Amino acid sequence: MRSGGGDVTPVGDAQPIAVAGAQGRSVDMQSTSPFPDAKGRPQRERDWLVTVTRPKGVVLYFLFIAPQSEFERFRPSYEKMLSSLQFPP
Repeated sequence: MRSGGGDVTPVGDAQPIAVAGAQGRSVDMQSTSPFPDAKGRPQRERDWLVTVTRPKGVVLYFLFIAPQSEFERFRPSYEKMLSSLQFPP
């Protein structure tokens, strides 16, 4: 994400997370949104990156994005999405 030319910066350190019984990592990040606010001004966005390792070296990633000012309102929905995942045995 950083190599894409954006100003993405982590907010804290990556933390362990379990998704559908699989181990992963979770990190919150922030950046300038490519979408302006309602008044046409640049706005900050919050990005939540979750990665999960799977067999055979596969890594799945999930990226949840919302305006900084709205992220905590959306976070419970993002958590429900993660908790609904199931991986085949």
